[in-house]
Amino acid sequence: MEATRVREEWEHAISSKENANSQPSDEDASSDAYCFELLSMVLALSGSNVGRQYLAQQLTLLQDLFSLLHTASPRVQRQVTSLLRRVLPEVTPNRLASIIGVKSLPPADISDIIHSTEKGDWNKLGILDMFLGCIAKALTVQLKAKGTTITGTAGTTVGKGVTTVTLPMIFNSSYIRRGESHWWMKGSTPTQISEIIIKLVKDMAAGHLSEAWSRVTKNAIAETIIALTKMEEEFRSPVRCIATTRLWLALASLCVLDQDHVDRLSSGRWMGKDGQQKQMPMCDNHDDGETAAIILCNVCGNLCTDCDRFLHLHRRTKTHQRQVFKEEEEAIKVDLHEGCGRTKLFWLMALADSKTMKAMVEFREHTGKPTTSSSEACRFCGSRSGTELSAVGSVCSDADCQEYAKIACCKTHPCGHPCGGVKNEEHCLPCLHGCDKSATTLKQDADDMCMICFTEALSAAPAIQLDCSHVFHLQCCRRVLENRWLGPRITFGFISCPICKNKINHVVLKDLLDPIKELYEDVKRKALMRLEYEGLHKSEAITTPGVRFYNDPAGYAMNRYAYYVCYKCKKAYFGGEARCDAEAGQGDDYDPRELICGACSDVSRAQMCPKHGTDFLEYKCRYCCSVAVFFCFGTTHFCNACHDDFQRMTSIPKEELPHCPAGPKGKQLEGTECPLHVVHPPTGEEFALGCGVCRNAHTF
Repeated sequence: MEATRVREEWEHAISSKENANSQPSDEDASSDAYCFELLSMVLALSGSNVGRQYLAQQLTLLQDLFSLLHTASPRVQRQVTSLLRRVLPEVTPNRLASIIGVKSLPPADISDIIHSTEKGDWNKLGILDMFLGCIAKALTVQLKAKGTTITGTAGTTVGKGVTTVTLPMIFNSSYIRRGESHWWMKGSTPTQISEIIIKLVKDMAAGHLSEAWSRVTKNAIAETIIALTKMEEEFRSPVRCIATTRLWLALASLCVLDQDHVDRLSSGRWMGKDGQQKQMPMCDNHDDGETAAIILCNVCGNLCTDCDRFLHLHRRTKTHQRQVFKEEEEAIKVDLHEGCGRTKLFWLMALADSKTMKAMVEFREHTGKPTTSSSEACRFCGSRSGTELSAVGSVCSDADCQEYAKIACCKTHPCGHPCGGVKNEEHCLPCLHGCDKSATTLKQDADDMCMICFTEALSAAPAIQLDCSHVFHLQCCRRVLENRWLGPRITFGFISCPICKNKINHVVLKDLLDPIKELYEDVKRKALMRLEYEGLHKSEAITTPGVRFYNDPAGYAMNRYAYYVCYKCKKAYFGGEARCDAEAGQGDDYDPRELICGACSDVSRAQMCPKHGTDFLEYKCRYCCSVAVFFCFGTTHFCNACHDDFQRMTSIPKEELPHCPAGPKGKQLEGTECPLHVVHPPTGEEFALGCGVCRNAHTF
């Protein structure tokens, strides 16, 4: 009854125009309190073997759990996921299928899935579909049509023919093809819940629940991905395809892909059902006997992609009739690069990253029909309009592509592919098409997305390979280093590779990296000195094995203390402990001109420290007993919290301000001990604390 009530409320919210894309939140806990308490008791019961076996026999309970997985609040969804993790090992796949209305399980052999000629039922429910639906509803998908622009979708256009969509945007439009069996594709799923579901499905595939569930899970994922090859021709256009549940469930499946799928799904249609390799046609224009052909020209014969493109550039050969081999049209290639699942068909490429919950779907120009050549495609964006041959290949008139051409490498690899790197590199970027088998350090290819921007493939702009071996667009790397950190406090997470978290390093980034490294060493030196003066350099947070900062005093110090860049002298200065920043909730909305160090804002002419000079000169916040961070109006020092509320603080009469000990934002603290451990003038007056290092040394 409770699950029915929750679903009815959910459907009412979905049908309401104002809340069409809404999802219950943890803050609105009043309506789910009873359901939450009931599930808490069921979870307690599932803690024993007897309890799990009993729950596995409750048909209605299992049906309600799958309903709540999509309709309940996030905290109830977390409970449901935990309960399913405990109970599913006691439920066979066949029994669950009968409970939730699945007509048949996937074939026991993946090769049967690959070679099946059945088109399938659009409304057929798969054994994993309700899990995959949760993942799909959390994805943000970028649509691209190579060489053209997508129109007619309910998404948001973000430039260069890219449209961003989510499942709620599509489902609540008039495009999606749906049936009652897929009611759970409505609404949205919080990212945190989708991450929990992804972990559950991956554990199911890995055999952590049972061997039977491992086999069924792997085959169900394979069946969902293979279903794309059976997509009818009429649904292969961007507008029609993005409105199918089949595509969204396939994208969700790419989030839970494992290496076993890569090895077993990429054989294509040239592999017979008996496992024997069929005779593949070779390119007639190659003499190596190993370059496969994918296109048959009525004049030139069997050709590979590159030969087809180059041989049909001339106006005399543009009228040749060409046909893609049926086997290639139906073939599928599945890859898993750096946790990003990808599938390539002749007419479509789809990829999804489970870490960022982002996906990309690119629709190819050719669909296997007889075609004739036209102008050469731009090497960066794929457009065929207004392209001209340049030193780096064919480039269209788009401003971005013209800029890329200026910095792109002009060399060509021995395989014939243009170098995807940048000009004047000592060593060229290995061929991103995988032609150079000796390039063992290359972990990505031309179709992989740049994991910084996640809007373009690596081949869509000049790229560089960092010292850690990962490849990114040069412009994306430069943009990250130029923008630096978010907010006023100095942090150095931005100089880490987005994939492996090693430090970003490349010779072409030297002009940006050198000042960042100099700032890093400055902050590190000052933080370590302060840590030592405070007597924390041998604390348990550093000496205890297994803790985050074990044997890493520099990391601990830079995480503990908050430093800022002075707008005037450009040096780093101390602004209190980082936890104070977190409690104050300082956002990104600040004026960097107000970040002034103590030495550059010395309005009270503090005495210079004979040992440390002005490097560690600090001021007290005028309105509380905290170290100042901001210097405003040329007269006033603020800590982070008081600066956030400066209009109210500056309007408080001096006699109404709290006396020492005074907390941020006009709060009167209990006791008599000043948090700064100094004697200072009354609150409301400027006061120089002096050298921060020496002051801290005197307190011990």
